[in-house]
Amino acid sequence: MKKRTAFVGAASAAALAVLPLAGTASAVEYTVTTESAPHRGDRCTYANSCAGSASFVHDGDHLLVWDNAADGHSVVVEYERSDENGTDYLRAWNYYGKYHRLDANMNIPEDGWISYRVCLGEYGSRKVLKDTCSAFNWEEAD
Repeated sequence: MKKRTAFVGAASAAALAVLPLAGTASAVEYTVTTESAPHRGDRCTYANSCAGSASFVHDGDHLLVWDNAADGHSVVVEYERSDENGTDYLRAWNYYGKYHRLDANMNIPEDGWISYRVCLGEYGSRKVLKDTCSAFNWEEAD
């Protein structure tokens, strides 16, 4: 597995740090790695052979987002978490392409929770393709 940092350039770093977290005070750190094969996470995008998948790892509070297909779409996870109050979902976008995994290190309080679903989307316009979204998965942070 090759590892590369998500902060490829100053513009990329600013986009990653600001766009998925607009309106939130929680700090999330992002890392991108390259995988050698598709991955079926705890949730898969709907009706497209798991073109995108996501899992929450309790140890360290990591939300992992995989792009499993060269289909021209980004993979996005829409989520809510116990330490955030808002009227819209927070989003973590994986726009790096096939076989790339985005690791969002969440740092959720120990008595907290996260509820998330994985979808395909268009990163440029930030449009989530709602008909591709999985069911929500609710998990305690531990």
